[in-house]
Amino acid sequence: MNRRRNTIIAVAALAALLVIGFFVAAKSGGRPVAVRLVTVHFGTFTTKLPETGVIQRPRLITIPAGVGGNLGLIDVKAGDSVKAGQVLATIVNPGLVSNLHDAEDNMLSAQGHAASTAETNAVLPQQNHSQVVQAQASVVQARAGLQQARQDAQAGEQSGLGYTGATAEEQRLTADTTLRNAATEMREARRIYEANKYLFSQKGLSQDALDQSEAKYEQALATWQQASRERQILGGQLSREDQTLHDRVRAAEDALRQAEAQLAAAQADASETKTGDVEAAQADAARARSDLTFAQDQVDRLQIRAPFDGSIEAIATQPNDTLRPIQPGDAVSPGESLFTLTASDTFIVRTKVDEQDVAALSLGQRAKVSGEDFAGKTLTGRIVAISPIAQRSDDPANTSRQVLTTIALDRTLPFLRDGMTVDVDIITHEESHVLAVPVDAVRHDDKGESYVFVAHNKRAARVDVVLGAQNDTSVIVTRGLHDGDVLVADKSADVMPNALVTAAPTPSPGVSGSPGP
Repeated sequence: MNRRRNTIIAVAALAALLVIGFFVAAKSGGRPVAVRLVTVHFGTFTTKLPETGVIQRPRLITIPAGVGGNLGLIDVKAGDSVKAGQVLATIVNPGLVSNLHDAEDNMLSAQGHAASTAETNAVLPQQNHSQVVQAQASVVQARAGLQQARQDAQAGEQSGLGYTGATAEEQRLTADTTLRNAATEMREARRIYEANKYLFSQKGLSQDALDQSEAKYEQALATWQQASRERQILGGQLSREDQTLHDRVRAAEDALRQAEAQLAAAQADASETKTGDVEAAQADAARARSDLTFAQDQVDRLQIRAPFDGSIEAIATQPNDTLRPIQPGDAVSPGESLFTLTASDTFIVRTKVDEQDVAALSLGQRAKVSGEDFAGKTLTGRIVAISPIAQRSDDPANTSRQVLTTIALDRTLPFLRDGMTVDVDIITHEESHVLAVPVDAVRHDDKGESYVFVAHNKRAARVDVVLGAQNDTSVIVTRGLHDGDVLVADKSADVMPNALVTAAPTPSPGVSGSPGP
């Protein structure tokens, strides 16, 4: 009886052990779960914005003909490197050269006229003052003559026999002296007038100065003639009676009025200047200089020069034959395109970024540029310009707008060409010395807490983590992990705490020369 009871108890205990072992094995994973295992290390985490861009030269200009004419020499060909200021071609236009020579002559003439007018105006005050002094002397002389004539008339006697007048001999001497002085002044005025006519014919004297010297000569001639006549009259007057004496008084009065009129005219002229003439001459000279500058600019445009260092990308072709480049002798019109010049600077990449991604862009951000034909090479660059305008997308199916973004490459490659399409990765966020794990390695419990499974001794152990920045494939773990931890990098439902895990087999590589899956 006791033996049978002991046997039943032993069988029951064995069954219990089998049941417990089954559940433990089921809970702990009787068979290891094949998962992707990843070892985490400190490294650099980046967030990229992938775009498609186009390789371009930073500066590409078309050089037109500045003036019309016929092509002379063409000193370059497509592909040539040129320096700033280098002559690319010449244009033949004799009319422009002739215009330049005419403009030079006109400017020299205008400048000479302006200088002569200014010199004349500078000495004009001195000339006017001299004329006033001479007119004043004439007035004094005329008044003295009038006084003497009146004294003789008052005496009722011939000159020299009056009470207070001069003697006849004195009158004759005076008349002779006056006549000689008038003759001297007349000869001097004639000499000056003849000399001024010569200067005027040589354009060394103004018309106004010539007219003044002629007036002086005519005045001196009139004075001489008057003195000569007065000398003749004096001889008769010495023998005439009272009527003659009164005639002399009237003549003296006329002479005084004439002298006073001349004085008034000289005083009026003294306040006048030739400032207006000077300003007009200077304005003519300025216009001549402007015409010369324009003519020189037109001649300078006969040489077509490179505005900066670069390469000749293309030379214009015939309007009716796109296979035949322009040749010497061909007629060209102002503004006609002749050369296409690209700068020698490194290339840039222009890409269009969707408007919802623009907030992540900033000047100076790094970018990586690659392409299918880059033979595995990757170029780096930085954002140098972000357009202030959002443009409509080139893709009709894309309703969002795009912002043109320019990236300057740090270096170039020999095979790069303007217009090539490339792949662009803009680095919008970057952190160094961080632990980043695959997004598939992170799980969340019912409370929203983040955790990962760490493989330790081939068993999965839950580790709570605190997350940081995230991109499409990775996320930063700021707390909870250590360098060298091995994580379960997939979301297999078979993985649970203490489950056996093993590394899933790595897919075999594709056949050499064939693209991988």
